[in-house]
Amino acid sequence: MATPVIMPKTGMTQETGTVIRWFYQEGDYVKKGEPLLEVMTDKVNLEVEAPASGVLKGIKAFPNDIVPVTQVIAYIVEPGEEMVEEKVTPTPAMEGGVSVERREPTPVATTVAIAPETGKVKATPVARRLAREHGVDLTQITGQGPGGTITKDDVLKAMERAAAPPTAPPVREAKTIPLVGRRRIIAERMQQSVREAPHIALSIEVDMSAAEKARHDASYTALLVHVVARVLRKHPLLNSTLRGDQIVLLDDINIGVAVATDEGLIVPVIKRADTKLLADIDTELKELTKRARAGKLTLDDVTGGTFTITNLGMFDIPYFRAVINPPEAAILAVGAIVKRPVVIDDGIYIRPIMTLTVSADHRILDGVAVAKFLQELKAALERLA
Repeated sequence: MATPVIMPKTGMTQETGTVIRWFYQEGDYVKKGEPLLEVMTDKVNLEVEAPASGVLKGIKAFPNDIVPVTQVIAYIVEPGEEMVEEKVTPTPAMEGGVSVERREPTPVATTVAIAPETGKVKATPVARRLAREHGVDLTQITGQGPGGTITKDDVLKAMERAAAPPTAPPVREAKTIPLVGRRRIIAERMQQSVREAPHIALSIEVDMSAAEKARHDASYTALLVHVVARVLRKHPLLNSTLRGDQIVLLDDINIGVAVATDEGLIVPVIKRADTKLLADIDTELKELTKRARAGKLTLDDVTGGTFTITNLGMFDIPYFRAVINPPEAAILAVGAIVKRPVVIDDGIYIRPIMTLTVSADHRILDGVAVAKFLQELKAALERLA
């Protein structure tokens, strides 16, 4: 009996998977539990194991094919067993569950009044008159009527083309890059986020003098994960999600950190970040980043996020707004630290200033809620010792 191989569903929001490669070819013998193929989900690449031992047959999806989850993509059959797939008989056709017999349309004779030919041009009288009145050369028109006869519509279209402004020469193309793999998944998720979640964005400037001293050898991103996780405890709406017509406040505070790889952004997650020490967060983040760029993250590494931080400060970007990572409620965009003059007690001082911007789902959060979160985050960072 044939055992189907299906596109796995690894998360609640996953709708499709992309085939990366098969480890076996059609007709090869495979053993149950062995890696059969590699697929890309919206989170990470996965190896799909063979669900049974036998011969691989009927492969339906190939590299770069995007397949709905749970759809059959191949079969495993017993050695010597022939796989017979059902074929749909084209007639009678089914429409809305009712059998409908298809019949060829009966030809209908049509009479078209065509003026006698003048020279080699065949045209209707109306077409000739219209062409004469507007100075249209009938010899330059290809007739779409019966037998190539030029009709009134043919003349009108020719007049439209003549009146249209000249088109610019085509832009030369260097090359085309297929929108496939992780880049396609990112595009679809970001489009979904912008389409479904009305974004609001608020920014605040933070004096990072105290943070510079307090972070010791940890990265600024690790420090932000550490502080943000603790501030989120007091602002649960930013650590929530929308499920149908309900706002669900989440117990765990799992901070995702956007990491750039050769295949695009991926977001590994620091689980229960509010319970961890800064040094532990820094170590875990460095390890996750290393594995992300080597393509060795597991599904557990990239699932369960409740809030995301994305940092472009290392690229000298002072400020930006990020797109929310669905189904989360908010994302924090971190800009570069820039030394600037600031006024403190009527004195002017040079201070390292960082701009933080929160993009939030306006269905869940109002501007005041986001502002209060940013205000408390600023105070927490500026009082670090």
